Amino acid sequence: MSYELEAKKRKFDRILESLTDGGSSVRSTLNSRNNGSTISPSDGSDASKRRRITPNSQISKTASTTSLTGHYLPSSRPAFLERLETYRQVTQWHIPSTEPINASVWAKRGWVCVDKDTVSCGSCKERLTVDLDLENGNLHEPDATGDGADDASYSLAKDVYDALIKRYQEMIISGHSASCPWRKRGCDTSIQRIEGLLNVGNAISGLQERYNSIDTDLSEIPAVLLSEGHVEETELQTFKVDQEMASSEALKLAMCGWQRKCPDVIECKHCFRSLGLWLYRGEDPTIERLDAVEGHLEYCPWRSSEAQDSELTITRDGVVQKTKLAGWRLIYQAVTKTNARKLSASRPQTAVTLSSEADGNLSSELSPEQREKRTRDLMKRIKELRKPFNMKSLLRKKDKARPKTAS
Repeated sequence: MSYELEAKKRKFDRILESLTDGGSSVRSTLNSRNNGSTISPSDGSDASKRRRITPNSQISKTASTTSLTGHYLPSSRPAFLERLETYRQVTQWHIPSTEPINASVWAKRGWVCVDKDTVSCGSCKERLTVDLDLENGNLHEPDATGDGADDASYSLAKDVYDALIKRYQEMIISGHSASCPWRKRGCDTSIQRIEGLLNVGNAISGLQERYNSIDTDLSEIPAVLLSEGHVEETELQTFKVDQEMASSEALKLAMCGWQRKCPDVIECKHCFRSLGLWLYRGEDPTIERLDAVEGHLEYCPWRSSEAQDSELTITRDGVVQKTKLAGWRLIYQAVTKTNARKLSASRPQTAVTLSSEADGNLSSELSPEQREKRTRDLMKRIKELRKPFNMKSLLRKKDKARPKTAS
């Protein structure tokens, strides 16, 4: 092993050693930072006096707002979403959503993002800094024409990176204080589930609301793709016409959970991803395509069937199977069911109309004698049908059949 690789290995070993003490080095660093900026008692009293002098200051406004992040509410979805929203700033949180230590995993254990790649627990007040930057390019795939040293360097860096991920996975739980309730139990696996999507009425109502928010300016909407799963364009066109919607592109976005945040920007309320529509427009757009499904983060329930955690029983090729569908697939299923219901509702009405027209044509072709004969036959059939319900006739027959007693 070359001297350069040995130096890198020692550096990686120091990184791992800094994590094996349960994050004590991270906490000590943060504590030292906090101690360096701690306000003395006299300064605190002066600051409190200044706050009392200016009661309308931003500090008093912030203190008056109610937050759920500081409470232990493992079953509260609003509290989970409030924690997850703290990770939405791309300048604050740099951990990819594809990693097993993504923002949703931290939020499920009570952590909120309070600084650059720094999380804090609202219950036990512990803080951790997540650092996956190895300060080198060794995690890139080695060049096929490179030498063996590049391969060895990449392999070593990958092993250390995987070890870092595994260690941070442990610290999501062990990073809490010993008495913290988040250490004992986190959120349920269904905490990200979007409720109401299995109900066709609720699903279509939410779809209509999201569409109406996007429909304010259809000229801003570029071409929209749906890369994951098969979608029948005829189903979307039928639904669009029935619902009197003007834009198929806006319908696709609304079906996948997007709604308008502000002019020329759409957002998701479940992974807090925002997309600027101007990036996808023009002859030479910054981003080639707008994928309504892949635009969500990987852990978003609109995209991930595991995050949505809604199990359905379906029949494929005569075999009954249980499967999980992502949120957007449930909306598409509601669209197809709505189309099928309207189609089935229109068929009996058409059949009755054709039957009545046929009867009218037939009656007009019959002679008066034939119509009278048909009437007599119909009355005879009605009498036959009424016989079992003629109670007086039944009682008379019963009395006749009863043997007479000698007087």
